[in-house]
Amino acid sequence: MAKKPATRALVPAPGDLAEEIAAGGERKVTAVAWVLAVTERADQGDKEALKLALEAHQAVPRLWPKAGVLRDNAERSILDALLREGRQPFTRATIEHQLDQMRADLCGENPTPLERILVDRVVLCWLDAMYADTVRAQRLAGDCSFRQAEFFQRRAEAAQRQFLRAVTTLATVRRLTGPVVQLNVAQKQINLAG
Repeated sequence: MAKKPATRALVPAPGDLAEEIAAGGERKVTAVAWVLAVTERADQGDKEALKLALEAHQAVPRLWPKAGVLRDNAERSILDALLREGRQPFTRATIEHQLDQMRADLCGENPTPLERILVDRVVLCWLDAMYADTVRAQRLAGDCSFRQAEFFQRRAEAAQRQFLRAVTTLATVRRLTGPVVQLNVAQKQINLAG
């Protein structure tokens, strides 16, 4: 079995990584490929790769993922359960596209950090509610006992309640953080929420 090439040999030390990425062109492509390869090896348990990946990300902070890693993991887990990992790749890609579009639509132009977190929650709860409805429908179409049917119904209702709570929380935050307009009429001051 051939030994993997030394991780450090592909690009300069992580401290020089910012220069490689800023250089653009082929140097940037090589540097980014190195980061991705080291990160993948780190996730597989390679301790040297983990050390290098952490050094690289500390040296070039913009390498840290901007999107929610935990959010992505939760969505991937629900999709794996819904579609059985590796099956129906087009359907999965379509759902992922729909989730991204829903997230963009709900975030709007300039979301606050809190709004982005709440939008992520709304989208995740929506996906979970759809999953619970799907499982309930599939189980009820097959052979299941009254107790099992009751369980799947309660599970679907709980997912729906979580979704509605997430939507309500997002709406409340937007209402409370919306613009306030101040009107001065004669001697009175009136504040109106936008």
